Amino acid sequence: MTSEPGAKIILTASATEMSEFHKNPFIAFVSGFSKGPIPLRLVRKHLYPPVENNHNETAKYAPYGLRKVEAILLENGFEESDIAVVHPYNLDSFVGSNTKVVGISGMDPLGMGYVSKTYSSLLGGGEPMNAIEFRKLMEHESLQKFKPKVIVGGAGAWQLEYKNVIKSYGIDCIVTGESETVIAGLFVKAVKGKRLPQVVHVDISPKAEEIPTIKHASIHGCVEISRGCGRNCQFCTPTMQKRRNFSLDKIMEEVEVNAKEGADMITLGTEDIFLYRAKNNGFIPNKEAVLKLLRSVASNPGVKVIQPSHMSLAPVVCDPSMIKEASEILIEHSWFGYHGKPIVTAETGIETGSARLIRKHMVGKPLPFKPEDWRELVSQAFGILNDNDWYPLATLIIGLPDETEHDVIATLELIDDLNQYRAFFVPLLFVPLEGSLLSKKHGAELDSLSKLRWELLTRCWEYNVHIWRSSFLEFRIHNPLLHKFISKLLLPSAGFVTGLYYGTRHGKIVKDSIWNMAGVNHCK
Repeated sequence: MTSEPGAKIILTASATEMSEFHKNPFIAFVSGFSKGPIPLRLVRKHLYPPVENNHNETAKYAPYGLRKVEAILLENGFEESDIAVVHPYNLDSFVGSNTKVVGISGMDPLGMGYVSKTYSSLLGGGEPMNAIEFRKLMEHESLQKFKPKVIVGGAGAWQLEYKNVIKSYGIDCIVTGESETVIAGLFVKAVKGKRLPQVVHVDISPKAEEIPTIKHASIHGCVEISRGCGRNCQFCTPTMQKRRNFSLDKIMEEVEVNAKEGADMITLGTEDIFLYRAKNNGFIPNKEAVLKLLRSVASNPGVKVIQPSHMSLAPVVCDPSMIKEASEILIEHSWFGYHGKPIVTAETGIETGSARLIRKHMVGKPLPFKPEDWRELVSQAFGILNDNDWYPLATLIIGLPDETEHDVIATLELIDDLNQYRAFFVPLLFVPLEGSLLSKKHGAELDSLSKLRWELLTRCWEYNVHIWRSSFLEFRIHNPLLHKFISKLLLPSAGFVTGLYYGTRHGKIVKDSIWNMAGVNHCK
């Protein structure tokens, strides 16, 4: 295509969202880090290269949210020829005088999410890569030249209103909330050149049958199996939404769409894989439904990898046999490994070891158990998961509102309990997300953390390095001399310098932790 006259409707996202991160959905979190002194061209090439293109330069894979918007438009009078889903690097080839509207997905456009705030702060306080790339997208010369209407949606769209940058970014309309019921009308208005509302807040969740089936492949083969959580954790937004389960037929339609277009990894998008079609839509797992789902997805001959996105820990303890039987399916379709053996992983939330904070801010998290059971429940769940080759990726939140030193000690004690298991811990600073019940509270700041909170943060990363360092090096560096050079000289040297730098900024606890992780103390 040429820029004259251009496609009528363009759908795109920032470069960090239009990448498969070398087919690793968890590495995508790194886009919330500041890039430091590394040139942008290098991180673009090696960290988040563009998704593969079709023969006409449209994107072969796109974020799941964009694919939903595309499906809505196709079901509401627009033709395939009207719509181009493209990587931002290709906008010049598609935006022209005929382009009426550009729809943009934004997961974390200003870098205000949990990962972005925590790790951009830790890495020197620079602008996160996801914020850099969103800004560059909005400054793209083709948008400036032809000035189509710009509509932005996605989980992070609220940030643009919060920071009052809608006009300065050249955006005509932002949509917050689940947009399925309003998006077609907004695009019709934009195509007709009508004035758009600057902000549309959608407070009503669509029914499962109002959510269309995607028409083309999504990044990481994402297929939504359920939406919403219902546990009502006050720091989170998906947990506040009523859980809706999609029918197996609808799920398998999207699996087929992905597989036909070359996506051999299927990511099961959900807040909790283990509560798919839970009994009475509550918190008692429905083992038969979960296993039927997994077997059905695995039966598609084009599917090589099945990756659940999220899980909770209470259902693991409720029905350990479900974990065992699910593992038998998922191990055969695993993408990740540990010391050469396949493993299963999914993101889960520990958040705290304090029963008091569980009761205060996330009383639904342990259901059907009690807040007082949380510490023991987490340990039991980790044991069951590890016994079945599940290695969870677990988040913890530092600085929850009203958190005391006693609460932090309880979390440190829980981390001690978990040292015998294999997992990956992601400590995060509390962020008051818009739409959550704690949105008006103050976020945690790195520079004001107490010694105990620093200890929690550094202990998590010492654990991660201890568990994963040897596996990471062993299976990526096969030359024994190079392996020895990196582990015995390069890492300790880099760690020594890094420890001095961050020790100066954040204190002795941080310096000692970095030195321990890098093996500096061992080499002294």
